[in-house]
Amino acid sequence: MIELKIGDIMKKNLFFDVGSTLHYPVTENWFITPNFFKITGYIDKKKVITSIENNKYLLDERNVYTEEEEYNMFLAFYTKVLKDINYTNLSSNIVSKLAFDCVYNDKKVKFYKEVKVELKKLSKKYDMYIISDAWPSTYRVLKNYGIYNLFKKVYISSELGCVKSDKTLFEIALEDVSNNDENFFIDDRFDLLQISENFGFIPIIIDRDNNKTTNYIEISNLKDLHKILNLYEKTV
Repeated sequence: MIELKIGDIMKKNLFFDVGSTLHYPVTENWFITPNFFKITGYIDKKKVITSIENNKYLLDERNVYTEEEEYNMFLAFYTKVLKDINYTNLSSNIVSKLAFDCVYNDKKVKFYKEVKVELKKLSKKYDMYIISDAWPSTYRVLKNYGIYNLFKKVYISSELGCVKSDKTLFEIALEDVSNNDENFFIDDRFDLLQISENFGFIPIIIDRDNNKTTNYIEISNLKDLHKILNLYEKTV
């Protein structure tokens, strides 16, 4: 755990990642949808996963502005995934059902059990934001789960034309806060926390499986975040 800084703090803001931070895929794979194998029938799962990994380059996280565009992107993606494994029943009907299940089925993800309660508590004390490499359907998922309005602003990569690793996404987010603010960034990826730190964010890694080793402040759930923030305030 890193040493907590002491300084002249105007306000604290919390910036959250979404995937593997607030929610996770119910199938353990973001692109194997809840009804994937009901739609396709039996397919070797290992072959599907390999094909998904090989074709992720078709998924544009920078320039997809509507759910319709997201749906069309996944039409092309699943068509290629199934072609590459020589799926014998390939049809526009099958592919459209897969794309629809991926984009429009909120049940493809499940929020960690403490998320809603803890975010509501945090929102009473801090301004909260989201910075996520994601697509437009993320807005709907957050709204339908009932937490969208807890955030002052949501920054989605596909809408803004840049992902977190481009660094520009962090610059855009900082335009909406004061130069004197303390900004915490909570993510599950070490590389993105490193980038955020270069922009002055205080990085906090969320390690829900307790299998990461870093020098950053570590939490395993949002209840731990309360403790860290309280401890931080006592030091300033």
